[in-house]
Amino acid sequence: RVARRMGGRPAEGGFTLVELLMVLVVGVILLTIGAPAFNDTVKNNRLVASMNALSGMLGSARAEAIAQRATVTICSSTDGAECDEDEWGKGWISFLDLDNDGEVEVDAGDTVLRRANAVPGTISVALAGADTTVSYGSQGFATTGANSTFRLCDDRGDTHGRALLVSSTGRVSVATDTDAEPDGIVDDAAGGNIDCP
Repeated sequence: RVARRMGGRPAEGGFTLVELLMVLVVGVILLTIGAPAFNDTVKNNRLVASMNALSGMLGSARAEAIAQRATVTICSSTDGAECDEDEWGKGWISFLDLDNDGEVEVDAGDTVLRRANAVPGTISVALAGADTTVSYGSQGFATTGANSTFRLCDDRGDTHGRALLVSSTGRVSVATDTDAEPDGIVDDAAGGNIDCP
C-alpha cells in the first residue's frame, strides 16, 4: 500500500535535510579523527622508503666491492655524477673508486655504478661523524665511514627519526633504542640518541 500525502499524491522516497546533515556531521568527525593518523602513516612510509633506498645502496656497494675486488664509495650527490659535501638529502651515488680518493674521477677509471634521487623535501639525511663518504674495500670492510650513523629525520623530530648504522666490517643495520630505560629515540653508532635538526 502506498502512503499518500495530503492532496492525494503518493509520498516520494528519499532523505530529509536533517538526515543528510547528520550524515555530513558524522563524516566530518570521522575525517577529523582519522586524518592525523593517516598523515603519520604517510610520513613513516616516506622515512622507511628513504632508509631502505640508502640501505640497498650501501649493501650493493659492499657486494660490488667484493665482486670487483676494488674500492666502491658512496657519497652524496646532487647531479648523480660527482660527490657533494654533506648533501645526502639531495641524492647519492655509488662508484668504483679505483684511486681510493673518495671522488669520482673518470680519467682515473672511476665509474658511477648506481644513483639515487633526492628524498622527499620534508626528510633530511645526514652522515654523522668525521667522514663524508662510506667506502668499501675489496674484502667488504668499510674503509671510510666505519662505525658511523646515517640519520634520517622529518619535521616530527627525534622520536620519529630513523638511523642506519655502518659497522667497521661493512655491515649495515637499522638502529634501535638500546637505552636501559627506552626513551623512544633510536641510538647512533656510539650508543647515544640521534639528534634530528
